[in-house]
Amino acid sequence: MKIIANLLIFIHKIVTQPLSLLRFSLSILVGKQLYEALKALFKLTNNTQYSLSKTWFLNMLPDSLFIFDTELFITLKYIIIVSTIGAALGLLGRLNLLIVSFLSFFLFGTVEGMGVFNHALSLPSQIILVLALVPGSMKISLDYFILNFKHNYKQKFKVLSFSENPKWGINLVLLLVMLTYLTAGISKLRYGNGINWLDGSTLSFYLKERTNNYKAGGVQLIIGDNKITDQDKWKDKFGFIGHTYSNTQTSKTWNKIADYIGSNKLLSILLSIGSILFEVLGFIMFINSKYRNIYLISAILFHLSINLLMGISFTEYQLICFCLIDWGIIIGYFVRKLNFSQKGLATI
Repeated sequence: MKIIANLLIFIHKIVTQPLSLLRFSLSILVGKQLYEALKALFKLTNNTQYSLSKTWFLNMLPDSLFIFDTELFITLKYIIIVSTIGAALGLLGRLNLLIVSFLSFFLFGTVEGMGVFNHALSLPSQIILVLALVPGSMKISLDYFILNFKHNYKQKFKVLSFSENPKWGINLVLLLVMLTYLTAGISKLRYGNGINWLDGSTLSFYLKERTNNYKAGGVQLIIGDNKITDQDKWKDKFGFIGHTYSNTQTSKTWNKIADYIGSNKLLSILLSIGSILFEVLGFIMFINSKYRNIYLISAILFHLSINLLMGISFTEYQLICFCLIDWGIIIGYFVRKLNFSQKGLATI
């Protein structure tokens, strides 16, 4: 029982540092995506059919940075590797987080400027920047260990001496999450013919689309059919029937489930309304830890369902939500249920 008690104390110390956990795991995922973006850019910029439309951030950078030759590719590759490892382990952590953040805005922005927009990386890029600046993101890091070596040595590492972190750091990250979902919800209403987005037809369209049927789509293609009658056209005048990104699920089982949902008018309407409500209710995370946990767990299930039905994985979003869950109160609940009385557990 004592071993279990000590283990719970240790786990509690770790999970009550969500920004440090987020720094470690998110840095690795973003670093991997940066390397993939760099490889893609090296191929795209050697193809004359692609032209760069610069974002506001890219407009501030010198033109020499956009010549993706072999020398720049190798230089950036090693910068990505070093800064990713440093940010994850927390060795010169804040500096490396700033470098990863800059590379995210630069490389992801350049890919976007060439017409390939991956909004799954927009939130992680911003959070990486915030983690470089807010307190609490370096409490589990080599930097913290080195700076507090004497104290940790005297304590024989029995207790991880984490001081309380100011709440504004994690609240700022939660605010970014809330605003990301809120703007997604508003965007659906704004660009989905207003309240008509809630009629379920948009969701039904995406669930029943089979992108993989268009094998020749090496670049984004908008597919239309000018033989479709006006009454059968879907919210447009072009006969829009598909495009080469969206539903990439290949499982026949999940395709059948998606087809069933997409063909059921009531289910499509309910899920459309539910998605909007979920995205605009993010403010409940600031009420208390209970509502915060409910919302974040709902977000994980939300993205998991998108992955299963449409083959689109928002791994970074799920990771962010997982790390931001208040695991402290969850562990404390089980501790109280198990009636542990060991010294130290009373404070959990």
